Amino acid sequence: MNDSPLRADSSGRATLRQGWAGLLLAATWVISWFYGLNLRPLGEPDEGRYAEVAREMVASGDWLTPRLDGFNFFDKPALHYWGTAVAYSVFGITEWTARVWCALTGLLAMIAVGWAGKRLFGRQAGGFAAVMLGSTLLFAAAAHINTLDMGVTAFIAMGMSCFLVAQFDSSAAPIRGRLNVLMWIALGLAVMSKGLIGVVLPGMVLVVFMLWQRDWGLLGRLSLWQGILVLALLCSPWFVVMSYTHPGFFDYFFIREHFTRFLSSVDNRQKPIWFFPVIVIVGIFPWSMLLPFNRSGWHAIRADDPVQKFLWVWVAVVLLFFSLSHSKLPFYILPLFPALVLLLARAATILPVAALRRRLGTIALLGVSGAIAAWVWPVGRHADVSAAAFHHNMTGLSMACLLIALAAFTGWQLLLRRAGNSSSRKAAIHLLALATLLGWQVPLLAWQPLTAVESAAPVARLIAPRIGPHTEVFTVNMSLRGLPFYLQRLVTVVADQPDDIMPWVSSRPAGYIGQVEQFEQRWRTGHDEIAVMPSDTLARLQAAGVPFSELGRDGDYVVIAREARVQSPPSP
Repeated sequence: MNDSPLRADSSGRATLRQGWAGLLLAATWVISWFYGLNLRPLGEPDEGRYAEVAREMVASGDWLTPRLDGFNFFDKPALHYWGTAVAYSVFGITEWTARVWCALTGLLAMIAVGWAGKRLFGRQAGGFAAVMLGSTLLFAAAAHINTLDMGVTAFIAMGMSCFLVAQFDSSAAPIRGRLNVLMWIALGLAVMSKGLIGVVLPGMVLVVFMLWQRDWGLLGRLSLWQGILVLALLCSPWFVVMSYTHPGFFDYFFIREHFTRFLSSVDNRQKPIWFFPVIVIVGIFPWSMLLPFNRSGWHAIRADDPVQKFLWVWVAVVLLFFSLSHSKLPFYILPLFPALVLLLARAATILPVAALRRRLGTIALLGVSGAIAAWVWPVGRHADVSAAAFHHNMTGLSMACLLIALAAFTGWQLLLRRAGNSSSRKAAIHLLALATLLGWQVPLLAWQPLTAVESAAPVARLIAPRIGPHTEVFTVNMSLRGLPFYLQRLVTVVADQPDDIMPWVSSRPAGYIGQVEQFEQRWRTGHDEIAVMPSDTLARLQAAGVPFSELGRDGDYVVIAREARVQSPPSP
């Protein structure tokens, strides 16, 4: 009786320490998450393309019609561009603000998945789900590269989380209607991020799940009519106005960009059927080691309740859907990751300590093996960069693997020394997650020389000192989508047929020259022009006697100028 106040005081201090430790972990995570967004040039073509579309919205004041280098650009909806344009307007036009929408939506996805995991599987599983999602290789990369896949993944994850809690958490019954509305809002934002895939994927998963469970009554618990109204209010205005303002938009966006790309290899993105299963295994590393490779693994994530059944249906449907598509890129499979991470987070909480320790040991061994392989990989044979740059890239990857291996080994030791202590499991998972996030930042920064080879930034640096208010810039027999972004002005395209410009080239006819001969004539009669072209194109122009002065070279690209004519003063 006498020591009960002491025990209470000790418990209070322990709780306070845990609270401060949680705040420190969260702060470290957020700082690490946003670090490095401005330390790499924008890559080609995607990063430069999407950064420029948003910049033109700010520059023109037209936030309705997406444009790339002044040409109409209707490949995707506008939400990603709006988010980036807001960042430009508030913080300025930089590489950091060009990527911050992806980082923000990725963080929102982690919070949503962590919240759902906590409500469905317990506090520890929720924390594991959040940090595991953010530290997977593919998800972390997508959150730091300016593409549209992170936005649609994040809003689908938010919608899925609201659905799971509303339908399977009995304590959420009083607020099910509000959660349903939030789900529909999230799915509407997913549609505005990347198109119909934002509702098609969740709809397919729901249908397959209801068929498996034979529970069609689930439709009655989704606030379906409210959801249709929410989707209409969020999505219809932009699509209707665009279809009315731009004839041909409807067919191009809904038919060509959705059905034609899925059913044919029109964009030359076909891959073998096993492409996405491999991407998932590699992309979810290091947590792929929690997948069920044996009996204990299957026991940890078997579908023995409706929540896990739904998550497994989600994984299977999304994987099959994209595997059957004729258009495959690694980031397409990201909407699968939130569901799979929730399953793996639950596994991390219930796996026997010995089994979890074996998995951490496997991660440590794979990390060391990866570090050695990256270090001894033959330099310069597999990249169009110098040997020094390639070695720099692989060194960064080697360091990341070593950091992951060290964290996994430390977690293995914690579980070995304090096998019965639940806090050791928590410490091991969170340590590995934070180290993995930091680890993936290393190659992202180390790959800067490789990114620069595929970026418009070095070319823009050659042009910038020479450019004037009336200088016209040409790209000849090539395209650099990010060049207008770095120059803060539009560029004239010559003798190239980029697939993201040609469908709407008539929207800016003065910005496109179809033949090199037409460009040559215009160049000879001009007075203040700069052109970027491959060296072999310059050789042909030089043989034809085209006047120019060379400003510099970047790889195979040559930058030339047509000096301004200086008129002689009149004779007295």
